[in-house]
Amino acid sequence: MLQQSAEKYPAKSAIIFKDSKISYAELYERSRALAVFLAENGLKKGERVGLLLEKTPEAIIAFLGVAAAGGVVFPVDYSQIPVDLQFVLDLTHPSALIVASKFQPLLSSLRVPCPDQRIIVVGERAKTQYRAWQDAVSRQSPGMPEVRIEDDDIVYLNFTSGSTGTPKGAVTTHDNIYWNTLSAVESMRLTHDDVHLCMFPVFGHPHELFARPLLLGGTMVLVEGVSPKAIVKAIHDNNVTFMMAVASIYASMTKLDESHVPDLGTLRLAESGGMHVVPTLALRFNQRFKIPIVPVWGSTETTGIALAKPADGPYKPGAIGRPCPYYQVELIDEHGKKVGAGEVGEMIVRGPGVCSGYYRDPEETTSHMKEGWVYTDDLFKRDEDGYFYFLGRKTGMMKVAGLKVFPSEIEDTISGHPDVVEAAVVKVNEASHGEAPKALVVLKEGSTAGTIDIMKYCEKRLARYKVPRIIEFRKELPKTPGGKVLYKALQ
Repeated sequence: MLQQSAEKYPAKSAIIFKDSKISYAELYERSRALAVFLAENGLKKGERVGLLLEKTPEAIIAFLGVAAAGGVVFPVDYSQIPVDLQFVLDLTHPSALIVASKFQPLLSSLRVPCPDQRIIVVGERAKTQYRAWQDAVSRQSPGMPEVRIEDDDIVYLNFTSGSTGTPKGAVTTHDNIYWNTLSAVESMRLTHDDVHLCMFPVFGHPHELFARPLLLGGTMVLVEGVSPKAIVKAIHDNNVTFMMAVASIYASMTKLDESHVPDLGTLRLAESGGMHVVPTLALRFNQRFKIPIVPVWGSTETTGIALAKPADGPYKPGAIGRPCPYYQVELIDEHGKKVGAGEVGEMIVRGPGVCSGYYRDPEETTSHMKEGWVYTDDLFKRDEDGYFYFLGRKTGMMKVAGLKVFPSEIEDTISGHPDVVEAAVVKVNEASHGEAPKALVVLKEGSTAGTIDIMKYCEKRLARYKVPRIIEFRKELPKTPGGKVLYKALQ
């Protein structure tokens, strides 16, 4: 994909980061140079290379360079506790690491399997035996490593938390990335003229920083952090046409004062994945910026989005959309039988974008991957038009006095209150009902709404057993670096 875009659009900006631009020709040359450097320094096909990098051009060059050398990339979540970082290093046993200078202190606190001579540092080196990034990418016209890469070769491991609490790495092939990318491009009708605002951290879904523009010859704009002011400035300054973010980031954009929002007239698509989009947020965003939020659903195991609002279909409040091209989606009950329209079931997904398993983890693979299907643990219902509605995780569903309650329905209701900025619902144990909903609510600045106000609002819109028994007010909800609500921290 990179070679084709470099040949077709050599002078076009592939990456924009701060005040710098990297053309497709430059991106191709630096990635090739890194690939040759890695091969000459002993990297063999199938060996793992860890990335301890922030959202910078080096992260994209590193991913592509490792892939061209036949290596397997695994981005490291530098925000994890040391025991989880060590678990990932012990599991993958990397042949090399590519590390931002600021993360070098982390290495001294870990048992690093690869020798110092296989650690490439972006920036100032803490040890002279580490290799310099500039040396690794500066060679001119280096050719390509002599390695044959097949479509079904593993190209990266995307780590996510397992049911046991330890990280698990979804085994992702070149084919998986290609088909997911093609699916997303067709679903949202992206073109080579699109300018993509790349929001997710490198350790989330790294290929989603670059794969879509790479396929089309589009431009990617990298932004540090998730500050709403920085986001709207980047959209305005770079004529961004497409962005993908989580719902909380769109919510923060709607709260900006009018004087802080420049013209965003080039923006035509706002994709939202990673967390549920409440209908009131979608309405507020559309009123404010004159474009709709396009909700999607995807996962590590599906290599990205598998559900999205059809480009030519109606917008249905609360719905995520229909299956994307090349994905097959079904809902099943606890006995594995398909459920009909309007019934609740676990979503299972199949297709060429679906990963085959978890790296060196047969137990988790057997639990979640069966006959080509990935069992998502997400509960949905589907309407007569084939639109899917997210209800919550299987682990989040609660039984209140024997009746099923889904957190997303309560969150949607509370978020409709005029004084509420955002809300999250978790389950708590209660003697009289077994389980009960607890709501954590963030109010608008200056609001005087209290527990009784929120409860009365819910009582008018929900069945009594669904009304939260406990309401806790917070200044903000805990979130990941990518902006997703950390529900585990709310329990």
